[in-house]
Amino acid sequence: MTSVGVPALARHRYPTVDDLTRTARDLARRHPSRCRLRQIGESRAGEPLWLLSVGHGSRNVLVVSGAHANEPAGGAAVADLAYRAVRGGHGGHGGRAGAGARDRRHDRDAAWHFLLCLDPDGARHTEPWTRHPGTLERQLRHFYRPAADQQPEWLPPPGGRAAPLPETRALLTVLDELRPAVQFSLHANDVGGAWVQLTHDLPGARAALADAAAGLAVPLAVAPVDTLHMPGAGPGVFLMAAGAGLDANVVHRDWLTRSTWFHPLRYGTVTAVVETPVWAVEGVADLRPTGAPRVVVGEAVGHLRAQADRLAGLLDEARTGLGAAPGPLVDAAAWLTEACFTNAAQWSAPPSPGSPPPAATAGGALALRMAARRLPLRAAAMLARATDGHPLGPEAETLLTRWRRSYAAGFGPRWIPVRDQAALQTEFIARLARLALDSAPRTDGSPANRRRGG
Repeated sequence: MTSVGVPALARHRYPTVDDLTRTARDLARRHPSRCRLRQIGESRAGEPLWLLSVGHGSRNVLVVSGAHANEPAGGAAVADLAYRAVRGGHGGHGGRAGAGARDRRHDRDAAWHFLLCLDPDGARHTEPWTRHPGTLERQLRHFYRPAADQQPEWLPPPGGRAAPLPETRALLTVLDELRPAVQFSLHANDVGGAWVQLTHDLPGARAALADAAAGLAVPLAVAPVDTLHMPGAGPGVFLMAAGAGLDANVVHRDWLTRSTWFHPLRYGTVTAVVETPVWAVEGVADLRPTGAPRVVVGEAVGHLRAQADRLAGLLDEARTGLGAAPGPLVDAAAWLTEACFTNAAQWSAPPSPGSPPPAATAGGALALRMAARRLPLRAAAMLARATDGHPLGPEAETLLTRWRRSYAAGFGPRWIPVRDQAALQTEFIARLARLALDSAPRTDGSPANRRRGG
């Protein structure tokens, strides 16, 4: 299964922010009757935020890429999906010829909208790796992910003085305008397997993800740490909101409840957060029970806290040595170090009644052990970048090298080519969009009609 959106790129690397803009402009120029490219806002650094719309159906599908700077796979998937939409081929199975009349009617009745990159400022920090991926060392050497309050899918706490980021405001405006039947947020975890988080259960989602992943030999994560205490709807499928809401023990519950994923619930929108791995580890799909889950949790928590303590000491030295304004890399490393302690506390919390404990399965235990090493490794990577050329640099570099080698040797990650990372998201999105459109009521959903009050 090969990528068709930016074929020359996706065989070898991820598209950059500029690559995506050029692709969208080219589609809009060559297909003016079907495509429209418009600027929906600006980033904090003044980068334009672009929305490419394809088709004129009465129901809308929104695809958001680039919310996290270190997860560029969504850009390649957006390019593929946009080309498919132009051809009218979102019927699943690669959009190949032979789709039935019912699928073609669905394609004509759906307009697709692609937010090319929600955080272009952050993406610029990772483009040295984006252009030359393929090794874990290079990926970490150019790793960047801003602190949570600088990530545009999160709204500020209610009742506070903080205003939403300009990127967040732009996305909220688009959601309120389109009222999409389904919103896809494209993400990528460094090492592990594929999974999806849904705000509504969609019958058929499990089969759609399983089929897409099996076709590309990508394992399904049965218990990723990000979904701890979320109800599952099958291997790799998790529900973000069930019954009265999220379980109190769900990791980062406060952030989730004020996310742009939940904002369009008022319109009946299904939001799907789609995760594809950059590096696969087959063991995350293992559903066999763990013999001693509490022991696994205790060891993971102990390791995470020990490495976070080591980072906290280095950060104190860096703040002193780098002066009053250490910069975004140190700020992000400090946030992630604090997140290590927060995660350790959440992993240690007693599970809610009826909820399985962390590490209940072999796949969940492996995911927990990997997360206990991945979180501090990311912080160490940003600290090493920040102190490059500084007297603290060699110490941070030594720490990063030692932790990276241990991580790779301990879990044996397998590189997934960019074309396959994109194809997994593309195929799954095509299938899930069909399910969401089948279940969504038809409305006079065109933004133009709503602006006229029609």
